[in-house]
Amino acid sequence: MTDETVTPEPRSGRRSKDDIVDAEVVDEPLADTVEPVVTPDPAAADETPAQHQIVYIHAPAAPRNRGNRGIGALFALVSGIVFAALLAVATAIIGVGSGGGFTFSFLSNALFYIPVLFFIIGFVLLVLVLNRASWWAYILGSLVLAVFVYFGTVGAGLLGQGIISHTPAEAGAMYGAALRDPFVIVSALLAREVSIWVGAAIASRGRRVKVRNVEARAAYEQELADKRAEHERGPEAPAAAV
Repeated sequence: MTDETVTPEPRSGRRSKDDIVDAEVVDEPLADTVEPVVTPDPAAADETPAQHQIVYIHAPAAPRNRGNRGIGALFALVSGIVFAALLAVATAIIGVGSGGGFTFSFLSNALFYIPVLFFIIGFVLLVLVLNRASWWAYILGSLVLAVFVYFGTVGAGLLGQGIISHTPAEAGAMYGAALRDPFVIVSALLAREVSIWVGAAIASRGRRVKVRNVEARAAYEQELADKRAEHERGPEAPAAAV
């Protein structure tokens, strides 16, 4: 009997069908490690979490705070007439003291209306700034208004007299005389007095406006609280028939 030596054939890069079968047989136990695929339950998929319901509450409109500027500015304009009348009487009295007699001929002079114009402008601006302020604010503001009328009258009067065409020495003399002019001083004093007493009326109305604003705000808060409480209670059940 002849011994035959079997020489294994070299394997090429291609795998035979038997090798593939052997590999499948060897790899088969690894299939046990694959996790099972869980199929979602259609009944559970239909279950959706409850959605939050948004409920809109028709809240009442918030009240607007009323101001005192409009009526106060109207008071300031009317007080300009009072200021002009008092200034006219005071100017006529000053004319009697200077030997000119009691006359109102100065009403045709444009310089007489300079302090009236500054008073109206200054008082209206003061009312717009103070609005619903108390009377003490108008008392302090009257001092500012008096200074505004005083130096405004002096400056405008000097410009009307052509101070810029004079020499510095002459302009200084005119400025000093204007500061001591009784008409200018009386204009500032009357501006302070009229603004104090008219300011008292404006401040009195401002207090009433503030009270109405507080009451309107309180009513709004109460109505809003009632709306919220009504929403929390929900619709009331109908009363049982007797």
